[in-house]
Amino acid sequence: MPIHLKDLVTEAKAIINEVDYAEARGLLQNGYTPLDVRESYEYLTGTIPMSKHISRGLLEPKCDTDFAGHDPDMEDPDKCWLVFCQAGGRGALATYTMRKMGFKNVVNLAGGFKAWQNAGLDITCPPTEEGLMLCNHPWNPQHQ
Repeated sequence: MPIHLKDLVTEAKAIINEVDYAEARGLLQNGYTPLDVRESYEYLTGTIPMSKHISRGLLEPKCDTDFAGHDPDMEDPDKCWLVFCQAGGRGALATYTMRKMGFKNVVNLAGGFKAWQNAGLDITCPPTEEGLMLCNHPWNPQHQ
């Protein structure tokens, strides 16, 4: 019998670490970097300040240092990441995947961005011009 998305998320959540928005704030103050795994259109409508954005569908190649197109920000397996999506499911799967790929300090935000937003915590919108995200903003590591 095939399993469903709900089953995959349940399996991931049984293995990963999840934190609520209050714990997440503390982690961010202690050096964790927020990682937004939502789709680009979701990210552009608002995100946790200073978030790295990698859509869930691109996570594995961006995290794989053997892949030519990997993201240099994802090379350190000891870097601390707070992963989030819109409601928690994609974030749980991303956190599980990152753990399997060797990342040691990765946690999922329970309830995702929706929980963060509902708590009235700070959000920011990446800068855009004519609907396109600007690449010369402080979140871009190539920005000088």
